[in-house]
Amino acid sequence: MNAGGCTSGAFVNGVENIPAFEKTIGKKLGVILFFTHWFNPFPTDEVKAIINNGSLPMLTWEPWITDKEGTLNAIISGKHDDYMLNFLKAAKEIGQPIFLRFAHEMNGDWYPWSGVSNNDEGKGPELYIKAWKHLHALIYNNVKATNIKLVWCVNHESRPPEKWNEFKAYYPGDEYVDWLALDGYNWGYEKWQTFDEVFLEAYKEISAISNKPLMIGEFSSAGSGSSERENKSNWIKDAFEKIISKYEKVKIFCWFNINKERDWRVDSSAESEAAMRCALQKDGILDKIQNYQ
Repeated sequence: MNAGGCTSGAFVNGVENIPAFEKTIGKKLGVILFFTHWFNPFPTDEVKAIINNGSLPMLTWEPWITDKEGTLNAIISGKHDDYMLNFLKAAKEIGQPIFLRFAHEMNGDWYPWSGVSNNDEGKGPELYIKAWKHLHALIYNNVKATNIKLVWCVNHESRPPEKWNEFKAYYPGDEYVDWLALDGYNWGYEKWQTFDEVFLEAYKEISAISNKPLMIGEFSSAGSGSSERENKSNWIKDAFEKIISKYEKVKIFCWFNINKERDWRVDSSAESEAAMRCALQKDGILDKIQNYQ
């Protein structure tokens, strides 16, 4: 059983959508996930809007860097320190807790900061750790921004699925990480995957790496599979039952609510919307974080 409960969160595709989403799900959001690209200034207005909603902001900072020496080497070299320091100083000035989810899903093959994209001489994970530690030093040694908590977030499966690319190879160590996170989706293409089929093995693996608090950074499901039982409303019901009964280390989850590669939205059907509203009223689903750490 998930002792202490699990805090509700979501990506709602813009802070202007927070009220409508909370009305749809019948629940206040404890955490709101959003994204910003490299070279964008710190999103002060968005962060303040989230805080004013009574929620905790989780900012995903994506280093979309095009550099001949590679994304991670560019960060490690200090070339971007001025930008990073200005960004982090603005985050400190907020004076309220902020989750910073930096360079997520590095064990996939789709981002320029991934191990695959920076794997010269087989050093992708090593370079990622160096870039992470460089950011950590700027936050805590230079800026001294104690309100920022770093979230180390991996994809539930590694691509390519090779030993060098296992997500544990990217872990910088407990002294450099505040929260662990897993991302995963039921895409519903070749094979319909239950919540357990998406997350259980990854949950076991990440739990073996560290005892740091754990969250699900992104998750959702496609609309339907090949059988009557393979539908989003059943998937949602099962997912939240599992989170509360089986995934005791998960303390935050963030539903990914957008019509993108698939229609991940809660209200993609009346049935899935009803299932989500019901699931979020269960004991153990919280609208506030009990222990921010």
